[in-house]
This record gives sequence, structure tokens and C-alpha cells, in this order.
Amino acid sequence: MRVVLSRSAWFLLFLWSLISGVAEGQSAVVVHHQVKLGEVQVLLGEWQKSDSNVSVRIDKLRWYVSLPPAGKKGSKAWLLDLADSASLDQQMSRPVNNRISLLFGIDSAIQVGGVGTGALDPLRGMYWTWQTGYVQWKMEGAIRVDGLESPLELHLGGFDGATKSQSMLSDYLIYPTTNSVIAQWNISPFLVEVVRRKKFGVMSPSPIARDYCRIIANGVSFHK
Repeated sequence: MRVVLSRSAWFLLFLWSLISGVAEGQSAVVVHHQVKLGEVQVLLGEWQKSDSNVSVRIDKLRWYVSLPPAGKKGSKAWLLDLADSASLDQQMSRPVNNRISLLFGIDSAIQVGGVGTGALDPLRGMYWTWQTGYVQWKMEGAIRVDGLESPLELHLGGFDGATKSQSMLSDYLIYPTTNSVIAQWNISPFLVEVVRRKKFGVMSPSPIARDYCRIIANGVSFHK
């Protein structure tokens, strides 16, 4: 038997599909991550001014963000890679309270659980050992201070005791209709501290790695 719908029924079906599509589109939020030196976008492999007497060339930059509190093995984590633009668009479920809340690094509960999969797969080159866990921030390149060039190797992380380096980023409240935000990582204050300490190579968990990570986290701001 053929069923013929009235105009009003067709209109209601159309309206329902429209509302469903909007709701589905609003069920996720994309965080677009950008790395900057002040107001200037960081470009891999190029010398860029960080200060009047400081230039930096970043050849590799990879880092982790995750959802807090992780609380258990398998909680969501993202590996961001400046060489992979797709990785910088972090898609996450819309927070119930419309408040973006991210952890810079990997939660300790995941770290003590051993190696993971996906973004946490050791084959991605971001895992030290079961004792030291994951590299939270891996920056490699070179730096020039007053014309003197030095290698730049900063493999930062640590999840236990005095070397615990994970840091909460500042919360950001979004509108219910917002489906994307920008997270700007301004690394200028971080490089100022690196130059001040003259510590251009850090390859394991330590108090200085913890301090560097906190300064990196403080340089992150969210925008529409």
C-alpha cells in the first residue's frame, strides 16, 4: 500500500532532519593548535627571531595533550606534531558544561599502566621506558644566542614526584553553538627561560624539565 505524506508531514520530516544534523554537528568540538613566537607562526626548519639577540630553528616539535582527569588506562590522548598539520586539529566530544579543559602531557594513571596504543604507541618515538614514561614535549633544532649557535634538544616529561611535569591548561568556556576553538602555544616565554638557564639539552625527567613544561603550559591561550 502506497503511503502519501501531506505537505505538513514532509515539512516536519525536513525540520527534524535539519535539527538532527545541527545536533550531530554540535556533538563534537575541534581544537586547532597553533605554535607561535609571540605573534609569528613557527615554521619548521627556518631560523626565526625569538628575541633581539636570540634566533631559533625548530626542526621537530611533537607534544601530548589529554583529557583530565584521565583516571584509568585508555583515556583519550592526542599526539600533536608540527610536521603533520592534520594532527593539530584535535577533535573531541563536546564537554557537558561547554568548558574546554585539557591536560598538557599524559596523566600519571596512564603512565603507570605501561605502554599504550594509538597515539601512545611507543613506535611513535615518544616513550622512554616504563620507569620514566612518555616524552611530553620533544623539541629539536638549534639556537643562536649573541651569534653563538648550539644544538637544541629538549625531550621533556616526567610523571612522578619532583619531576612530575603534567600541567592543566587554562579552562576555556565556549558557547553551545561553538564547534571550533584555537589553542595558541606561544613558546617565546619558554625560550626566554631556556636562554636564561643556558640549558639547551634536556633528555630525561628532571626538575628543570618540570619547570620548562610549566612555562610552556602558561604560554597557551584559547581563542574563538
